[in-house]
Amino acid sequence: MVHRQVAFLGGIAFLVFGFIALEVFCVLQLTNWSNVLLNQNLIQRQENERIRAEIQGLKTLQPHISAMFVRLNDAVFNPRITEAGQTSGRSRLRPLNGYERPSAIQAIVDAGVVVQPGRPTLGESSAIFEAGSSRLEFERLIALLAEQENSNAFLYLDRLLLSRPAAIPPFSELPTYIDARFSIRILATR
Repeated sequence: MVHRQVAFLGGIAFLVFGFIALEVFCVLQLTNWSNVLLNQNLIQRQENERIRAEIQGLKTLQPHISAMFVRLNDAVFNPRITEAGQTSGRSRLRPLNGYERPSAIQAIVDAGVVVQPGRPTLGESSAIFEAGSSRLEFERLIALLAEQENSNAFLYLDRLLLSRPAAIPPFSELPTYIDARFSIRILATR
């Protein structure tokens, strides 16, 4: 009987030590998982702080971004779409008349350059203008084109042909008006 009591107490002691070992193992696992989650939480906090600072920077830059958007939006030429120009459900741009020009083109006209709307290329989202002048000196013409190209982010000079009039000898000291022919493209909405 003593032998049974010792075996019974040994079995209970074994179960108690087994439960304690199992509990210690679970506590260690939970501590490891807790440390992993703590590290992930720390990384997430740092990422959140970085994003918060980035958002604050964007909020600070919002007036500048809005101003740039307005400037770029104003640079896009918007010819009106006609009601009668609709065929098979697709609208077409109506041809430009001589009075409908983007401000950059109007500034070129005001400087004495003759500008006519060009033929639009199928599938292209730009308005084309053909221009020519024989009343501007080289320095004035180049300054005018550079000024207008800088004023409009969507204005491109496609082709520029310059020639000295045949009646003016080379290296003349007299003011020389250059014969200029050029093509300008401006992004247009459709």
